[in-house]
This record gives sequence, structure tokens and C-alpha cells, in this order.
Amino acid sequence: MIVGGVAVAAVGVTTVLLLQASGTSSVIGGAGPTPSPAPSVTAVLAGEKDDHTVPWQSHLSFRVSDGTLTSLVASSADGVALRGILSPTSWVSKSTLMPSQTYTLHAQVKGVDGKTSTVDRTVTASPATAILHATVSPGSGTYGVGQPVVVRFDKKVKGAAARAAVLKRLQVATVPAQPGAWRWYNSFEVHYRGPVYWKAGTKISTTASLAGLQVPGTDYWGDTAPVVKSFHIGRAFVATVDITAHVMHVTVDGKLVRTVKVSTGRDKYPTKGGVHIVLTREREHTYNSATVGIPTAGPDGYYEKLPYSDRISNGGAFVHANPATTRVQGVRNVSHGCVNTSVPDAKWFYENSHLGDVVNIIHAVVGPVRSDAGMSDWNYPYSEWSKGNLDG
Repeated sequence: MIVGGVAVAAVGVTTVLLLQASGTSSVIGGAGPTPSPAPSVTAVLAGEKDDHTVPWQSHLSFRVSDGTLTSLVASSADGVALRGILSPTSWVSKSTLMPSQTYTLHAQVKGVDGKTSTVDRTVTASPATAILHATVSPGSGTYGVGQPVVVRFDKKVKGAAARAAVLKRLQVATVPAQPGAWRWYNSFEVHYRGPVYWKAGTKISTTASLAGLQVPGTDYWGDTAPVVKSFHIGRAFVATVDITAHVMHVTVDGKLVRTVKVSTGRDKYPTKGGVHIVLTREREHTYNSATVGIPTAGPDGYYEKLPYSDRISNGGAFVHANPATTRVQGVRNVSHGCVNTSVPDAKWFYENSHLGDVVNIIHAVVGPVRSDAGMSDWNYPYSEWSKGNLDG
């Protein structure tokens, strides 16, 4: 087969180029003068298939016979040079290729007759079979001052090298500017927060840019498409629940706006202490004791629908209305661990709260469960948080 005056022969999955050496240059695949007959130079780009793809897992290898390779320059589509080792008969890249990346090669070869020809080639590395995708949240809307940035991955990221490499591809921008750090929550999820709660009115934008990243210790690569999400921090809505005083004080931007009588967990089912954040808000929630390990039909069991419920832990704790405990709210603790309030107070809390608002529970006999998403972000000193939990 003749392509642009150059004989091309297919050998398996490798394309072989037979370059006609002459006094004028011949550019493969391009227009130019037809060279006069002369001895051939055979150039082989190892592993190239008929569709001009090469395996990304291998080094790019360009070889000639019946002639001499005098120079070769290779670069990716974004202009980054691909370094290689040149010899009179070959050029081999020092590194393997990036999946789905296109590379351009410009070579000068000299035939046995001393004539120089030019070879210009473009190939594309094959796609990776395992891709790491990121999901960033929140994606939009207004959130509380305790809301972390959360990035979830569809594959495990384990070990210090892998986790550190992924973190370098995550950026958070805040207006006004505020410091912050990432910490791995588990092998699939990483959170970002500052040393203190966000300032009211902060705008937060997060970018996950994984293109070109081969995760150390794995065979998967980052998704080529960047993920960009932004959200807004609303008022500084902070609720402080005092277990021993049976009261909840709510401040907005530092000013006390409501004092609420509460009943929290009894001795057998104590309310967890520490800083919680609002995870979900439900106009009505079905409470089933079986979901927290208490048989519904047992003496401590329950199954009921209650209004105005703000979840503050995945372990089953809510701030919610409970008419059955109204008489003891402000007096003693009788719940199974939730923060019980009257219907009017729960309605007000529900209507004024946002996801990410802070519920700080003090004077508890049981500390926070930091593996629980509701308590995972603000119960670490920042000096510990900022280390990143890289070794998990």
C-alpha cells in the first residue's frame, strides 16, 4: 500500500513505514514532492495498531533499519515533552504513557545513501481500564457554618502515597479567604474544614482534577474530566444543648435568639456529646427502634412517626418534636438519645436550620463517635485533623 509516496506494510499489530530516502524530505501522511527512487529506511513504532493507538502501559518505542535515526522529538497534545533515549537505530521513551493521551513524534532519519528524510507521526495511548471518579458535595445551595467539603471516590484509596497524591489534585477556594485542610474519613471519602467554623456568608468552590494521575500502588488513573462544585454558607446558626441543664440555646451570628427546653438520652441510652452537624431535615420521620438495635416489640422498643426532625448523627440521633415527653422537657432526660423538644420549638428549629448547622452537645457522659458522619468533622483538634489521616 502506498501512502503519500511511502510504502506501508502491516505486520501483526505493528505498522511498518518504508521511507524513500532522497534529496528532498518526505513527510509521512502529508503533502510534499514525490521523492526519487532510493534505498528504503524501515521505521517501526512498536505496538501501534491500525487505528494508530499504542498500549499506555508500555514505553513508546521507535526503531529504524536500513538507515540511521539522527533525532526524535516527542510531545503530548498539551505540549509536554516526552523524554527518551536515542540511539542510531532507536528511540525509547523513559516513561510509560498516559492513558488516552495523544503524542506527536518528529524524527529525522538518514538512509544508506546519506539522504535525510523526515517522519512525523501522531499516535494515541489506549484508555485505562480502571478509572478513579470523584463526586464533590455540596454541589450548590446554602449550608451551615459546620458543613465540610466532601469528596467521595468510587474506588478505595489506601496508603500514604496514594492518599497524598490524590489530595494534591483537590483544591478549595473560599471567599473571603480562610485556611483549611483535608482529612481522610475512610478509604472512599475525604473531608475539608478549617481550624474554626466557616465565616457566615462564605462562598466555597471545590475542584477535583484527577487527569493524568496514576494512583500510586494501583492500576487505575484519575478521570480526565475535572469536577467543579460551589456552595454558600448562610448565617452562623449554632445550637448548644446542655444535657445537665436540659436546655438548648440557639444563637444566630453570635446573638441568642431562642432558648428551648429539651429532654435528652436517659442513663441507659445517653446522648453522645461533642459537636454534631445537621445531616438531613425531614418534615416527618418514622422512628423504629429496631434500626438502632432495640427490638420494636421489647420493653424499650418504639415505632412512631414524629414531626420536624433534624438528623444529627447516623447512629440515630435527631433534634425532633416529641409530644410524649413535653411534660419533662427542661426537667429530666428520658429519651433514647435524641434531643426532644416541644412541637412549636421543633417546628421553629426545622424551619430555620440548614444542613451543616452546628449542634454542640455539652456535659455529656459519653463522648462523640468520630466514625459517625454527624460527629466526624469537628471533634478533632485542628492539629490532628490537618495531618490528613494518610496512613489508613
